[in-house]
Amino acid sequence: MTRLMSMAREKVDQYELYWQRTHKIDVRYENFHLQQITENDLSSVALRVIDRGRLGFSYGVFPDQPDLLAQAKGAAVFGEQAEFSFSESTSFPQVETHDEQTASLTSKDLVALCEEVKERIAAVRPDIALTIQCGAASRRLTVETGAGTHAEHAATSVSLSLFAPVKGAGSGVGKYQAAISPFTLPVEMVDEFLQWYSWSETASTPKTGRLPVILAPEASFLLVTPLCAGLSGNAIAKGTSPLCGRMGETILADSLTVYDDPLRAGDPASRPFDDEGIPGQQRALVERGLLRGYLLDLHSAAKLGEKSTGNGFKRVLFGGGSETTPNPQPGHVVIEPGRTPYAEMIAGLEEGVLLFSGMGFHSGNYPQGQFAVQGFGFHIVDGKVKGRLERTMVAGDIYQDMKHIRAVSCERREGAGSLVPYILVDSLQVAGRP
Repeated sequence: MTRLMSMAREKVDQYELYWQRTHKIDVRYENFHLQQITENDLSSVALRVIDRGRLGFSYGVFPDQPDLLAQAKGAAVFGEQAEFSFSESTSFPQVETHDEQTASLTSKDLVALCEEVKERIAAVRPDIALTIQCGAASRRLTVETGAGTHAEHAATSVSLSLFAPVKGAGSGVGKYQAAISPFTLPVEMVDEFLQWYSWSETASTPKTGRLPVILAPEASFLLVTPLCAGLSGNAIAKGTSPLCGRMGETILADSLTVYDDPLRAGDPASRPFDDEGIPGQQRALVERGLLRGYLLDLHSAAKLGEKSTGNGFKRVLFGGGSETTPNPQPGHVVIEPGRTPYAEMIAGLEEGVLLFSGMGFHSGNYPQGQFAVQGFGFHIVDGKVKGRLERTMVAGDIYQDMKHIRAVSCERREGAGSLVPYILVDSLQVAGRP
């Protein structure tokens, strides 16, 4: 990078280099048979410059790629006015997210784990159309700026996912687990997958009206995504967020405490800095229902006359990557657990819904806290699961409905990119049978 950096110092006012390198191994099984093994080395670069007060961008594979700087400088001629400066030299917190054992894994190791999973499921349900995916990755991220930032972070991850479509349902059941270190056969995850699949073989439609709804960790996006859209510094700066001017006010139930915590040791989602080279920090976004913090990147912080909170990430609603402009996003959402076992939530419902996903979320008014989805999950009657949801819509407003939480589970797990418990909402609008 030295040659590019020395050239940038001479030709533009400011620069920021983002360089992501990844080594990945992926193993895929379909219908209990090994289908594919892939191994890739990937590299991607994003260069941002400020020249004569305007922003320019260019993208490539390696920092020494010819014309990378010239392309960014050329783009700056027509770029938007820069209202901020790139990050300056600072220190970063220590976060343990790298395991040499993971970095040394081979496809043979991943196949062995898949075989164990396959055998446990085949012993119970050899008839299902099962997909197993197992992956291992080693990543290194570098962010460097002309103002002295030099941030480097290495991370590893091992992941396992299961999926099987349910006959005649138009949907399926899936489970996912990830860690920075190799893990053995996740018996609890596999057994819950089998339980959920068996629950899905019978269809059931709840009555129309307001019903209690359990949000499984997989469905946490129905709360987390609208909340983070409202906390976005961009929305605050534009005055379009429903949370403008509400710092310290009650916005959720007092049983809900939501953190942004990118510094959790041993978590694949953790990291010491954001994609703009700003140090990460653990901080409360919502504390016992009270609004405590917004999500700011460099751009939105400048608009508000504040400092970045370390929340500039190259992510959007569905995806992201090196070519994505940094946006105010959480590093890693963590919701504090409660005291109620998940099984007790189900047992205590006369009629209700256990939701693990929903289709159509993106077309709703989620920036204002509202959602309406085709519900994927289970119908609960008299404390027992009656069957999978069929012809069922679920709608709500997090700033109204999630002020009324009946219980939060003592169990937590990763779901939709967050570490969250099961959350029993007192009632959401359910459209089912007349």
